Amino acid sequence: MKGTTSLHVVVICSLAACGAPHRGDDGTTPGDGDTMTPDGNNNNTDNCSDNAKLVYVVDENYTLSQFDPVAKTFHDLGPLSCPASGGATPFSMGVDRNAVAWVLYSSGELFRVDTTTLNCTKSQWASQNGLVQFGMGFSTDIAGGTTDTLFICGGPTGGPMTSSTSKLATMNVGTFTSQPLGTMTGWPELTGTGNAELWGFFPDANAPRVDRIDKANGSATQSFPLPQLAGDPSAWAFAFFGGDFYLFLMKDFELSTTVYQLDGTNGQIKGQMAAGGRTIVGAGVSTCAPVIL
Repeated sequence: MKGTTSLHVVVICSLAACGAPHRGDDGTTPGDGDTMTPDGNNNNTDNCSDNAKLVYVVDENYTLSQFDPVAKTFHDLGPLSCPASGGATPFSMGVDRNAVAWVLYSSGELFRVDTTTLNCTKSQWASQNGLVQFGMGFSTDIAGGTTDTLFICGGPTGGPMTSSTSKLATMNVGTFTSQPLGTMTGWPELTGTGNAELWGFFPDANAPRVDRIDKANGSATQSFPLPQLAGDPSAWAFAFFGGDFYLFLMKDFELSTTVYQLDGTNGQIKGQMAAGGRTIVGAGVSTCAPVIL
């Protein structure tokens, strides 16, 4: 399971890939004069702050951190103090173009977190369409665009422990309503790109994979099998940056997360590193992040 517990339009997908229960205006100053070019690199007019171009991760112990894919380092920002009920812990996370982190807790509660101040506000999301636990990621509506949609994928609590399929949907983070799109095999964690793509990391005991996902219906349009990562997952997360994917995975009997860098063109693992004792259950990167380096 994911963790060790007992806007945009957002697309939601019920998922076990987020892991089982184990497992705007945010006060910053958006707009550094950059522009998003069709290849996803920023030049001068994308209205994205530098903070919106970073990868963020959240640990099951509530710590929010930045991850630098180039230097392969973590920078801890501090602990979250979201008023989640019943001792719930972070489960998944997405980050929007204002560098706002949307953090889902294992209870199904969704919180808006300012990544600069760590101020946390509970949203009005109420687990529609059976989506209680899910993975999530923003994807631009068109390649190189400056508007995006949040996709989520998951289902009821328990994730892959209780279901072999998950539901893909979109969530509107203004109204906190969802729109179902389709059903997928497995419970993925999601990441989007500035090229209007949506990808999912599907950890699995036998056949883990990374798929490019059709945003209209949840079908796979491309797949990278990852047999070397087979094993019962206990915590996982997923992010895209600069043309590659970063898989944050902890399997049963492992003590902390390992970060795997996956080549975005052929699905080959290019390298791996320890996450410094962290148990990472959520990763988020906005569509401001570069598509190529």
